[in-house]
Amino acid sequence: MGLVHKSQASEFLHTALLLPPTLNPILTRELVYTGITRARDWLTLVEAKRGVLNEAVVREVVRVSGVGS
Repeated sequence: MGLVHKSQASEFLHTALLLPPTLNPILTRELVYTGITRARDWLTLVEAKRGVLNEAVVREVVRVSGVGS
């Protein structure tokens, strides 16, 4: 088992993506995509509260670089 953020370029036979009951700042479409695409053969998706997945996939990462423009 691997954590989504530590599994870049990894692939697993079975991946389980467990979503929390509430949205948090790191739960974005990019993180969901990374979790889903780690599954080689099958994926188990558990949504603790209905709607969290939908909320996550419409959120995009907001990057703050700290570099002046």
